Amino acid sequence: MPTDAVIVAAGSSSRFGPADKLTANLLGRPVIAWTLAAFQATSGLGNLIIVAAPGREAEYHQIAARTCPHANWRIVTGGPRRRDSVEAGLRATTTTYVAIHDGARPLVTPTLIQRVIAAAQGRPGAIAAVPVTDTIKEVHHGIITAHPDRAHLWAAQTPQVVLRQAWLQAAATSDNDETDDAAMLSRLGLQCTVVESSHDNLKITRPIDLELAARILTTREPAP
Repeated sequence: MPTDAVIVAAGSSSRFGPADKLTANLLGRPVIAWTLAAFQATSGLGNLIIVAAPGREAEYHQIAARTCPHANWRIVTGGPRRRDSVEAGLRATTTTYVAIHDGARPLVTPTLIQRVIAAAQGRPGAIAAVPVTDTIKEVHHGIITAHPDRAHLWAAQTPQVVLRQAWLQAAATSDNDETDDAAMLSRLGLQCTVVESSHDNLKITRPIDLELAARILTTREPAP
């Protein structure tokens, strides 16, 4: 069964600097173009919904038209918070499960997308994640208050595949924001499964991430 996808691209890029990280040049293409190309190349994908910041719709429309000539895509307008943008995207989808992905993760692969979709079937959802390798401390007001066992800690990534109706139902329980979709589903006591990803699936947050992404991409096969 096809699975729709929501590409969240409505953030402010405040930690990246004065430029917009989603349209920054990554080996000759905008960052978000690499993301869209990976989803277009994913077998069994349904509609591709791109959530743009207000006023950026026409710009993303042009990028999608060049990048995704063979996909069924649509631009919708996002909101001030992540949850607002995800909800806008989800309401434009129709499939039972929906893959939600950060537009700023351009190194995602069709293989990873398919693995997360497959893992979600019959469950509330599934997320891509990697085991934490650093030692993590819980800190309050500059003081260490806990020493979590890193053997149980994973760093969440996207894509995150969710039951569409469950996400919308969970969002309706409170207007508070969540940093990811597994946390949203947890409001209903629903647990997502984890698909081990790669540290290569990095998120462009600061300019140095763009340099790392370019180095990784040059070692890969030609982009789809």
